[in-house]
Amino acid sequence: MIGVVLAVWLLGTWVTKYSLEEMAVFTPIAVAALGALIGIVLLWVKIVRDSLRGRRTDP
Repeated sequence: MIGVVLAVWLLGTWVTKYSLEEMAVFTPIAVAALGALIGIVLLWVKIVRDSLRGRRTDP
């Protein structure tokens, strides 16, 4: 988890106009937003996969 936070912090500093100190403040928000995005993507993958699996088993 530490590696992910460091990666988000350093990548965020490289991509945005924020300095390392400013990005350190925004890193928890960025990590939470990325976690939410990943959760939504995984939820939709599960929904689509279950939907496709249900179509194959219906007569």
